[in-house]
Amino acid sequence: MKNRLVLAGALGLATLVVALLLLRQTALLASIPGLAQVESAAEARRGGQDTPVLRVAGRPVTVADLDEMERWTVANLDWMRDALTNTTDEGQRALLERHIALIEAYGAPTVALAALIRDRALEAAAEREGLWPDEATVRARVERDRALAATSGDARLAAYIRTFGEQAYWNDWYPRVAAREIALERLYEAHTGHLSDLQQRQALWLETERSIVQEAGIEVVENERLPASVDSALRYLDEYWKLSEDSLSS
Repeated sequence: MKNRLVLAGALGLATLVVALLLLRQTALLASIPGLAQVESAAEARRGGQDTPVLRVAGRPVTVADLDEMERWTVANLDWMRDALTNTTDEGQRALLERHIALIEAYGAPTVALAALIRDRALEAAAEREGLWPDEATVRARVERDRALAATSGDARLAAYIRTFGEQAYWNDWYPRVAAREIALERLYEAHTGHLSDLQQRQALWLETERSIVQEAGIEVVENERLPASVDSALRYLDEYWKLSEDSLSS
């Protein structure tokens, strides 16, 4: 949990497919691949524009969101490439190679847009289903994670705290991250919690994600500010879901 504090909230899961498998490994490295991109992502978030570029199910995706996510996508590629050179597990190698190739084929701007479309669609679904946490629940999560962060040596988390300033990070920024994370945890549990088998839960969740995203209305607000086309982002998501399904069945 310590090493997920920034990562889970800042990176959309569409780009984080295999990164969560690698966090324990990369957190132990003296020099973390992609750290410069994480620092850049934190700066893009803190100083970025909150101008909406598009809305997904009514929820805005801003210029700052896109800038931050693009940098996280590049960092994620760095982690996966590094892991690829260090793993001897053929199954993991094949998974890494396929995800790296997919992200490289579409490019970081498209993948970042896709991740945010997915995230906003799921956030809207969680809110519609009454799963958004109240302030007391969010506050408890923030307090828990702040205590964990005090014992974490993760340079990525440190980069965000340093960029925002400790008080601004924990009081202003992280509560929004924590609220989204709790809401998506609840959404996952609501749709898959009746299953005991993890692989079955993951397969059902992929189907649920696809359905929620495909049904979400997408309104482009400032087309000239989009880093990629919505159509290409949706194509990326289709291929991501197919690849993830293949990974579960292999």
